[in-house]
This record gives sequence, C-alpha cells and structure tokens, in this order.
Amino acid sequence: MSQEQITQETVPVAETTQPTTETAQQPISSTTEQPTVAKSWKEAISPEFREDPNISKFTELDALAKSYINATKMIGQDKVAVPNENSTEDQWNEVYTKLGRPESADKYKLEVKSEIVPIDENAVKTFAETSHKLGLNNKQAQGILEYYKNIMEGSAQQSKVDSETAQAQATQELRQEWGKAFEENVRKAGAVAKANFGKDFLDTTVLKDGTVLGDHPNIVRGFAKIAEMLSEDKMVSTESENVNQSKNVEDEISQIMRDRSHPYHIKGHPDHDKSVQQMLTLREMLYGK
Repeated sequence: MSQEQITQETVPVAETTQPTTETAQQPISSTTEQPTVAKSWKEAISPEFREDPNISKFTELDALAKSYINATKMIGQDKVAVPNENSTEDQWNEVYTKLGRPESADKYKLEVKSEIVPIDENAVKTFAETSHKLGLNNKQAQGILEYYKNIMEGSAQQSKVDSETAQAQATQELRQEWGKAFEENVRKAGAVAKANFGKDFLDTTVLKDGTVLGDHPNIVRGFAKIAEMLSEDKMVSTESENVNQSKNVEDEISQIMRDRSHPYHIKGHPDHDKSVQQMLTLREMLYGK
C-alpha cells in the first residue's frame, strides 16, 4: 500500500452539521416580548389622571406643559377671589383695593383740561366720589372722564358750527328782505333788544335749531319793528333821523337830562317807566352797552 493511500485513510474528514428541519422551525420562546407603542400621550398616564377634566381638555402635550409652566409662575403671586351676588360689601371692597382703587375719593389723580368747553371742578369732584363707590381704579376713572370730555368738546364744536351756519342763513335772509336798510334795521333792533334783555341773554340763549336768540331772523324782525314803533312815537330817535333834524342821540339824552320836568325825573309820573326805557335805549344806541 502506497504512502498516499495511507495518508488518505488516516486523516478524518470534518463533517458539516446542517440544522434539521425541526431546529429551523423551532418557535421563539414565549418569554421574549416586543415593546408596545401607545396610541397617544394620554395612554401613558394612569386612567385616574387621564380622565381628569384638567387633563382631558388638552389635546397636545406641549399645551399641557405650557399650562403647567404658567401655573408654576403664578405660585406666590397675589390672588383675587372673584365675588358673586352673595358676596358682602367688605369682600367687594377687598377686591376693589387689590385692583387698585384709591383709599378715598380725594386720592384720585384725575387730569382733565379743555380749551373748548369749561371744566366744572365740582363735577369732577362728584365724579371721583362716584368712581370710588363703584370701585374704579385711577386708570379706569381717568379713561371715563376723558371719554365724556371728548363728547362735550365734540358737541360744543358742532353747536358752534350750527350756530354760525344759522347766523349766516339769517343774515342772508334779512339782507334779501331789507336790502339797503339791512344795517340800519339791525342796529335799531340790537339797540332795543340789548336795552330790554341784555347782551348776555341774547348771545347765550340757543334755540333748538342751533340759532342764537339774538341772531334769529324772527327775533331781529320783531325788535326792528319795536324800534320803528318807538321812533314813530318819538321815543327812540335814530342817528340818521337826528342828522336831518340837526339833532343826534347825544343831544336828545342831554335834553332829557337838563329838563327836570321830564317824566324821566319824576318817579310818580305815568310816563316815568316809559321814559326810563327810552333813556336805556338811547344810551344803548350811543354807547353800545
């Protein structure tokens, strides 16, 4: 037997072990579990917390986290309990104080100025007292005061526009009616009106249509008619009439003052009151007062 044959017989051949069919198909042990994935973040917390209204209202985890952070920041800060219909006056006052109401009405620092309408200091004081009763803080009271001041200014400006418009319309109407006699008639009417009613009354009384009483065309016509009647009765002499007669208003006043027998100087005379009115009218025409 050759050496080659001996060698082949003495060297064993390694066997390759193939897995059997049973080994390949052997199932994985039941003790090996795959991790489960929660459908939402709420399923990762206990049901008792999950169903709590303070948790269930959140749909996003970030929203819950933000709410928690804000709530944490509020810890230690002053809290204001919201009163209800059953709360006492003391409880309401405690809330008003926490919200910034001054200790008393005179502690308000209210600033209100206007170049259009007059500001009544007593009205502002009364407003402060009412604001204190209602529990308003200074900012709220100031805001309301500014609001009403703006309304008053707007109303005053509109009234001024309406008055100027009405005055212009009245002037145009009377100019068309009186023509060249417009200036003279207005002067006569003004003299009689101011002598009997006073300038302030005529200039400050405003009618519903926005016309100042002294500018209303019917009022001006009326006083012009009265002036004409007085003139015809020799109770009122206009400057133009006196020029033609070489006598002016000043001369007539002087004549009455020199004539001690004139009814103007005799209180018991039947025409005394009429004479006094005559003098007032003449002086109004002369001095414009």
